Amino acid sequence: MANKATKKINKTPDKRMVAVIYARVSSKEQEKEGFSIPAQLKLLREYAAENSYEVTEEFKDVETAKQSGRAEFKRMVDFLACTPSVRLILVEKTDRLYRNFKDYVTLEELGIEIHLVKENEIISKDSRSHAKFIHGVKLLMAKNYIDNLSEEVKKGLNEKAEQGSYPCGRLPIGYLRDSQTGRILFDPERFEIIKTLFEQYSSGKHSITSLHQLAKSLGLRYPKSGRVITRSEIERMLKKIFYTGKFRWKNRIYQGDHPAIVDDVLFQNVQRVFKNKLKPTYNTKDFAFSQFLGCGNCGCVITADIKKGKYIYYYCTNYHGNCSREFIREELLADRLGQIVKDVQIDESMRSWLDESLELALKKKSEKAKMNRDRFAKRLQKIKAYIDNAYMDKLEGKISEEFWLEKSEEWQKEITDLNQRISECDNEIPKKYELARKAIELAYRAYPLYLRQTPKEKRRLLDSLLSNCTIHNGTLCPTYKKPFDILAKRAESNNKLGDRDSNPDSTVQSRMSYHWTISQYLYLLSANHPIILNESAYHIL
Repeated sequence: MANKATKKINKTPDKRMVAVIYARVSSKEQEKEGFSIPAQLKLLREYAAENSYEVTEEFKDVETAKQSGRAEFKRMVDFLACTPSVRLILVEKTDRLYRNFKDYVTLEELGIEIHLVKENEIISKDSRSHAKFIHGVKLLMAKNYIDNLSEEVKKGLNEKAEQGSYPCGRLPIGYLRDSQTGRILFDPERFEIIKTLFEQYSSGKHSITSLHQLAKSLGLRYPKSGRVITRSEIERMLKKIFYTGKFRWKNRIYQGDHPAIVDDVLFQNVQRVFKNKLKPTYNTKDFAFSQFLGCGNCGCVITADIKKGKYIYYYCTNYHGNCSREFIREELLADRLGQIVKDVQIDESMRSWLDESLELALKKKSEKAKMNRDRFAKRLQKIKAYIDNAYMDKLEGKISEEFWLEKSEEWQKEITDLNQRISECDNEIPKKYELARKAIELAYRAYPLYLRQTPKEKRRLLDSLLSNCTIHNGTLCPTYKKPFDILAKRAESNNKLGDRDSNPDSTVQSRMSYHWTISQYLYLLSANHPIILNESAYHIL
């Protein structure tokens, strides 16, 4: 005699039974293979009508790469838990209902009867052990399929990352994805604003709050929603390595195939500003040189205080408790710091010589940059012609869709690279030249400016020249920023040769050393694009 618990699906139903329908798809491939939500609902509704079941609710889960989880399954479980009159679920087959064994136990504890329509089977708490066993095997097979699918997806994403393609779907603000090729490109309305925010914050003159105000004034909004970027999003953006052309995936950094909005140097400068802003602050009473110096004896910070109501003295905080704590008046300290500025000063003849050398270097490099730009522009026109011709061939059926996608992706990558190179030709040379020119002007005017400035203005000037400075027994030991360290070494060398200037050979050696040092100065200023001085410049005295 047949067991009632293992009834066949076409039994005579109880007219009063109320059911819910559950349908699910987990990928686009399943849509193509006929497992779409509409197809499942059609099958289950027809089954309910044939068996006179009253369908009170329909729950539909659609899982995609962008949105995982089963919100509707959870909602169905909550509905069944709160509705004792409904104990029947209609579902297409086992792997549509469960993703793990926990789902099976949850429904079993609720006493739910499950109709697997395509498998022509009913499972309930009264089912025979053999039927439950077969159902469990199917459940494990469904779980194995899901696990295997997950492994393949992870493997594909890891391989994508290894090849330099960003595996995540959502892109940071400032980038767009080409709908045809899938390539990541600059957002033309926003990437310049992003670069400006990085540059402004790297100066150290902005807080996140003031930078947020700047972003709003520049009109930085999300492209789809139009929402204004928030303060916390500004901070996360400045820490995101994606803007350097790289990306982080599974705790590793990969070199991406997307264009960089900022270079590595600018990004690291921004991170350095973040790190410095985390340092503890002290009550400095707004003294000009407080926290500027370090104690050469114990390494503590030099602070300041007012004595007798009008004299400002600087002294070691003696945090470690073992320092002699020498005191120095602000006027005397300012004079000694002035000598530090004076050591990097250049005279009028040297400034003229450097300006002429820069002009020659700029002219030579600009001519070369123009030649390169023309070459890149011609290649760019060729690539665009290739794309136009290939697209017409695709429309006429002369080439396949696969070939078109492959070649267009390759050409788009080259177009991005060529545009980047053209931009460098247009911008890098003037930028480097302006940097060198300003540094030369600063070296020429630094000391006269220092003498006329207030203590606070002197402090700002010193910050632009020095990266560190300590004081020990009244002697200052500065560490200059590049390229001013080269000029300071030149001054030190000249002082050592001062007594031997009456010797002609010594004078020539000193001048050669002087000009050689300045050539190093220009080299360092130009960073990744060294400025090569005209040979005749070395003979200018």
